[in-house]
Amino acid sequence: MGTGNGIWALEMASQFPQAQVLGMDLRPPHEQQGGPKNLRYVEADIRQSWPMGDNSIDFIFQRNMGQVIQKDQWSHVLSEMRRVLKPGGYIELVESDLWHHNPGPVQQAFDEFFEGQCADLGLDFMFTDRLKDQIEQVGGFGSVDMRALDIPAGEWPAEAELKQFGFINKETQKAFLRNCKTFYVSKWGITSDDYDLAVGEVMEEFEEYHGFTRFNCWIAQKS
Repeated sequence: MGTGNGIWALEMASQFPQAQVLGMDLRPPHEQQGGPKNLRYVEADIRQSWPMGDNSIDFIFQRNMGQVIQKDQWSHVLSEMRRVLKPGGYIELVESDLWHHNPGPVQQAFDEFFEGQCADLGLDFMFTDRLKDQIEQVGGFGSVDMRALDIPAGEWPAEAELKQFGFINKETQKAFLRNCKTFYVSKWGITSDDYDLAVGEVMEEFEEYHGFTRFNCWIAQKS
């Protein structure tokens, strides 16, 4: 669900040729010649009725949709998942917290501003704290298995692998802030140089405050 560039669906179709893989998105990628024959994409909005029958799907995977699904739409999306899943089928949802953990003062300012933007757009800034309860409230699922994985932001960890992950996450955060520069400069009424300085301070705070990103995973089986 929300297949984006389709890479997850492509990898799954290649790894499991006996399965039929369907990627659904408002703007799905074009199917490429020479791609797996067990993969197809469908143009649809997951916030509306899904174009598939009841009890027809074995497994549903969705990630990074917290900035797309509005607060009052989660119940519908989860109900559609329950409807189309076969009994015994699974959902797996992967989302990161929209806020940063162990933030410094400049990062806190960014997060507080983003929380306000989420409210204006009808998004739930704290949805990851509530998603387990929402899955349970929809009904039709057994116990919800929730897991969390913390990825450092910055090279502050002592362990080499975590340091590498931290470097990648930090660069990802930097690229995101650079891509949002025009938006923040206009909203905050600051100069381009001041914004660049603020981004630099956030990068330093990651190291000083041992910042990290929390990724959450929910897995549930339809009864």
